[in-house]
Amino acid sequence: MPARRWVAVTSTADFPVALAPVQKALAGIAPARRVPLPFRPLGRVEEASFARRLQGAEGILLRPGYITPSLLDQLPALRAVAVHGAGVDQVDVAACTARGVLVTNAPGANADAVAELALGLMLSLARRIPEAARRVKEERVWGEARHTGRELKGKTLGVVGLGQIGARLARMAVALGMEVAAYDPALPPAEIRRRGARPLPLAKLLGEAHYLSLHAPLTPSTHHLIGREALARMRKGAFLINCARGPLVDEGALARALRSGKLGGAALDVLEGEPPDPESPIFEAPNLILTPHMAGSTVEALEAIARTAGEDLARVLTGRPPKFPVNK
Repeated sequence: MPARRWVAVTSTADFPVALAPVQKALAGIAPARRVPLPFRPLGRVEEASFARRLQGAEGILLRPGYITPSLLDQLPALRAVAVHGAGVDQVDVAACTARGVLVTNAPGANADAVAELALGLMLSLARRIPEAARRVKEERVWGEARHTGRELKGKTLGVVGLGQIGARLARMAVALGMEVAAYDPALPPAEIRRRGARPLPLAKLLGEAHYLSLHAPLTPSTHHLIGREALARMRKGAFLINCARGPLVDEGALARALRSGKLGGAALDVLEGEPPDPESPIFEAPNLILTPHMAGSTVEALEAIARTAGEDLARVLTGRPPKFPVNK
């Protein structure tokens, strides 16, 4: 084995990676070393500095950080980028393909965690849990009248994207007595029904859903999928939950819909920019729950993602095809 062979893991204190499963997968193949990339685009000088730290790495397990053409040009030894999760919008996949760098992801490894948080956010909106808890703790206010909520039973959940996460959430919602409808252009109606939801076109789904939960990938066609026109179609007083990708939602349009009372509330685990723009109008919007991109952050999910990513890196570095390739 060449002495220079190693794998970089871009974990930070805010975006951790479970190293033990990675090290186990790579045992006897390559050591894993932590290189804490920032979770933001890098300027030319800063990118060159990190490129020097990444020299000789044949694999990158990417949690925070962005893989750009200019960074790739400075890493001639790189053979694979394993993304820590399902979404690969941090990586210029076309640039990797052009340079012979394999990109992998970990589909489904955090599906239970994300679905559970989406359900938790729905319950928090319905029962006004964060607001009630804050007032009791900070203001010592007791009494239920100001915090009367609603039950999920009998309400309609609209799911946009019925992949592994959306399908899990649909099953949870059915168990709570909700009606579930879904829009997913990648699935035939029969498959949507098999996964426990009633297929609907997006325009009709928007009008029927009491709760709309987003679980679609970020692509050019889904950017600002929930914008001014989509929000106008939604039921008055409905709730929006986004645990997928921030740019699925037009934050400015959502802030206006919340201020006007068109929506009853929203819960976002992701924002258009990460780290977010502190001047975004979303921070001043009422009836809003914000969590810091934590949907996939459970002990179980972090271990499953790290194991999946580490095993695919091991496959690539030993000349075998990865299990979860994004580019081929």
